[in-house]
Amino acid sequence: MMPAIRARDILLLLVLTLAAALLHGYHYGVEDQAIYLPAIQRLLDPAFAPHYAEFFLQQPQFTLFPALIAGTARALHVPLDVVLFTYWLLTIFLLLLGALQISRRCFAEPAAHWSGVATLVALLSLPVTNTGIQIFEQYLHPRGMATAALLFALSAALDRRPRTLAWLALAAAIHPTMAFFGALHILFLAWNAPLRKSPALSALLLAPQLLNPAWREALDARRFIWPLQWCWYEWLGVVGPLALLGWFARLGRQNANPQLAHVSSRLFFSGSLGVVLALALTSTPGLERFAVVEPMRTLHLIYILFFLLAGGLVGQHLLRNRPLRWALLFVPLCTVMLFANFRQYPASPQIEWPGRVARNDWAEAFAWIRQNTPRDALFALDPVYMDRPGNDQHSFTALAERSMLPDYTKGRGVAAQFPALAYEWRMQVHDRDNWRNFQPQDFHCLLRKYGVSWVVLEKPGPQGMSCPFENARVKVCRVE
Repeated sequence: MMPAIRARDILLLLVLTLAAALLHGYHYGVEDQAIYLPAIQRLLDPAFAPHYAEFFLQQPQFTLFPALIAGTARALHVPLDVVLFTYWLLTIFLLLLGALQISRRCFAEPAAHWSGVATLVALLSLPVTNTGIQIFEQYLHPRGMATAALLFALSAALDRRPRTLAWLALAAAIHPTMAFFGALHILFLAWNAPLRKSPALSALLLAPQLLNPAWREALDARRFIWPLQWCWYEWLGVVGPLALLGWFARLGRQNANPQLAHVSSRLFFSGSLGVVLALALTSTPGLERFAVVEPMRTLHLIYILFFLLAGGLVGQHLLRNRPLRWALLFVPLCTVMLFANFRQYPASPQIEWPGRVARNDWAEAFAWIRQNTPRDALFALDPVYMDRPGNDQHSFTALAERSMLPDYTKGRGVAAQFPALAYEWRMQVHDRDNWRNFQPQDFHCLLRKYGVSWVVLEKPGPQGMSCPFENARVKVCRVE
């Protein structure tokens, strides 16, 4: 019988949640919120960003995440940025709570329980090899919420409780793809039959030529989808955790810890099978259409549980109840992660508090646009504006609350998942191929062809344009 979660556990988890927030930082309107945040805003205001809304409405239609956030903001009459920040903190807390429950089923010593959870806290923003995602994002993403539900499902599966299916259903409602990957791992964990042989890594290494060249361009640009194109060191992030899980299983058998052996061995087999399936989907003619589900992201849950178990073993055999040893491990580890997080968003504060005035030059320009331009205006920006220096992946539509021509950075992901949008995406991106050398007549072409009435430019930019706003890095100009 596992010990119940006590008030002291809740208090310590709250402290670790705040520590994780301070260590890894929080950002608003960045990365994939370029899609999810406009979808939420559209639910709150049907007139929001009326042009090219399909580029942020298609993907979220398969999740209840936008409806949950919008419904909470509407019911509580709370600003949207406050709702997102609160849900983000709550998701971290639930993720750590689920991790603690799993750790307690694999280890007997409290030092192992909390060392595993602390290891997860220290590494939350670590990239999952070359899959394009982190263990937990520094912004609210449905993947994080679904992962917390998957950890509760996994904990219930270890106890063979029927509520496993309820947690899986909740995860599927929030992020169907991650729920599918999680269900694969949980199925193996719930299977008690002996597993003696690892699956063979075999796949047909053929490259099909599909008929939609625009969709093909969008898909090929997302290199992380294609594991056979990864560098050798990126594959270390696949082979290393799986091999160590196999070693953990051996340690569990040697140390009379059958639960650790069971969990580690099942994760080794389910993770290996997931990699084999990913190789098959991304290299077999006729199956590449399914590569858009990004199958190598099956490693996401593997990474979480690997670090949880690794931290538990370190706590059990090395740290124990020695505070100095804990400090010698976690202080350098957290320092390295803090430095990495500062470098990831160098032009932004570590925590973008709700209601805080923007300090990022791009975000400051977007805030001016939100307050001073017509709501139905259509903007054009550099197709790779999110990757430009000083932007820190901040989304125009999410922060400026205005329509824009689809970009390259996030638009290609939408075009890859929805081929019907691919031609439109490619045409509008390539019409801005030489963006940083555009002159007023080039912007006039965008006005005639698409109805673009405003542009956001990096300084110094072309002469002869009316630009009512500028700061140290960008300016906002009318197309007249």
